[in-house]
Amino acid sequence: MTAFCWNCRGLGETDDPTISYLHHCIRKFHPSILFLQETHTSVDIAVMKTSHLGFQNYCGVDSLGRSGGLLLCWDGSVDISVLCTDARFIFCKLTLDAPPYTKQSMYAMFIYGELASAYRYVVWERISRTISGCSPLVIIGDFNQVELHGDKLGGFDIIHGQEEFISWKLNNCLLDVPFFGPQFTWTNSQRNSDCIFERLDRAYATQDWFQIFSAASVIHLPIIVSDHAQIILNFQASFKSSK
Repeated sequence: MTAFCWNCRGLGETDDPTISYLHHCIRKFHPSILFLQETHTSVDIAVMKTSHLGFQNYCGVDSLGRSGGLLLCWDGSVDISVLCTDARFIFCKLTLDAPPYTKQSMYAMFIYGELASAYRYVVWERISRTISGCSPLVIIGDFNQVELHGDKLGGFDIIHGQEEFISWKLNNCLLDVPFFGPQFTWTNSQRNSDCIFERLDRAYATQDWFQIFSAASVIHLPIIVSDHAQIILNFQASFKSSK
């Protein structure tokens, strides 16, 4: 089973390439779960624009004007009970119906992190309260936060919010799900010395989640259409690294 996550930066108009590229990726990777961040529209319109992708179930959060907006879609191979929605996340309980994890239950949070570094700690605290006592757990999406200096290329050396984020991660006993593919998942789309690359899109999980999904991994796709790469969480098997 796989979960496909993308900060699409808006689902676009009729002639926009976002939906056609998304359709291409869904046909290629066949994910059971699709999570889109920054839809820039209401849930109803987002559902209408993605209705041809083959998902039977939907949940989401309306955007605030042209800002934000979340959409979570899933098919019949997974049973999802939505426990809590927020402008920054959708928190669920999942029961997998596909082999070899039939009837395996777990928690999952699909996240879109706070843009303003001064307010990120508020989101981390809200998430901590929401996931308290919930395990096994995986959290995936666009965290809008660089964790380590190796996750950043270009720009200033200072990583705003780094200490608060690492403390949050350790306090919640979260481990980084290993990834394959390009190192960075976001770019500011500038050129030459002004160009910045960062790894903002990722997945974290608790130790008992890794005991169930010991071979799980994330693959980073190229940055195309949006300024964010699409990432795919594979619950069942590791992706092979290639040059």
